[in-house]
Amino acid sequence: MSHRDAEPGPGRPVVLLHGALRSPLGLWPTARWLRRRGLDAAAFGYPTRRGLLRDHGDALARWIESRHPSRVPVLGFLTHSMGGLVVRAFLERHAGRHAERYRVVMLSPPNRGAALAERNLGNPLMRWLYGDAAEQLRPGSVQAMPGLPAVAEALVLAGGRGDGRGYNPLIAGDDDGVVGVDEMGLPGVEPELIGGLHAFLQWRPRVLERAAGFLAQEGPP
Repeated sequence: MSHRDAEPGPGRPVVLLHGALRSPLGLWPTARWLRRRGLDAAAFGYPTRRGLLRDHGDALARWIESRHPSRVPVLGFLTHSMGGLVVRAFLERHAGRHAERYRVVMLSPPNRGAALAERNLGNPLMRWLYGDAAEQLRPGSVQAMPGLPAVAEALVLAGGRGDGRGYNPLIAGDDDGVVGVDEMGLPGVEPELIGGLHAFLQWRPRVLERAAGFLAQEGPP
């Protein structure tokens, strides 16, 4: 896969999705940054503590329908953490309904499940904080999801330290403090290490420059 970036095209719709325990408010600066580069960016919110991934994916489909009642040529997504799983659930059930093709940038997504969720399975604090997401983020739950459909192209940008150890000693290998780099990949899509802590990736200019270039590309990467 080539990583050559194109200049942002005018008005391509891009949907931003936050991660667990976050809200669309935290993505408003990101959306504004992308709009200044010619992308029609808007943030979608979902209740991360309640509901299943497929519920959030269905809600996302209804939200997109309300904003883009006509099918568009290309629809982009920029996701943080659990937001990537919501888009996967959306594409599993609704691919092709709103767009001919999809371009998806995932920032540190737990695409293979999160070891921390498994490790804290019996921890009542984890369940209280994360609600239904505590189960949804476990490797067994996430790995049952299919890969992306053929009409979707993805770029996975990984936080981390690049030293093989990462920030969190409870996670094997490199990690961004919350998700291991080895937990982020998809079938046929290996993570591209961009570095940094999990919590701040969606606001870093270097990350957003890389994401904007990918989202604006016209053809296959």
